Amino acid sequence: MQESSFQIIRKIREIFRRLEREIFVQNNESCCSGVTLAQCHTLLEIDSRNKESVTELSKALGLDKSTISRTIDGLVNSGLVDRSIPSENRRMATLQLTDAGKQVCNSINCRNDQYFSEILSVLSDTEKDELVRLLGLVTSQMMNMRSSCKIGKE
Repeated sequence: MQESSFQIIRKIREIFRRLEREIFVQNNESCCSGVTLAQCHTLLEIDSRNKESVTELSKALGLDKSTISRTIDGLVNSGLVDRSIPSENRRMATLQLTDAGKQVCNSINCRNDQYFSEILSVLSDTEKDELVRLLGLVTSQMMNMRSSCKIGKE
């Protein structure tokens, strides 16, 4: 790797670290409506898919089924998620938000939409479109590398 490429990579890593810290602080301070960050991500994923199985949810979030199951147990006990077991396939539980779960998701979405709207106000619509495209590419590559176990094997 050339020195200039190395410096760019280091700068990108630094920016991602700062971004990650800011998002973590923002999520912990105000935007998860009384649920943990893991529960927040789980609720939003169920909300975006309407009905979901534990297996599909674990794949979507990149976590093992036992971790998702513990998170779901907490959400079910809190009355935010309904878990049902279809009679035709007793091994596959489906998950759906309760009315209270929908309210929490709505609150999370409203707060985060407002927060990110303010953050992104410094960009033009064209720059926002480009940011979406670039972050989508980077995120897809990260997911591909994780799923194919290529991380750190060079």
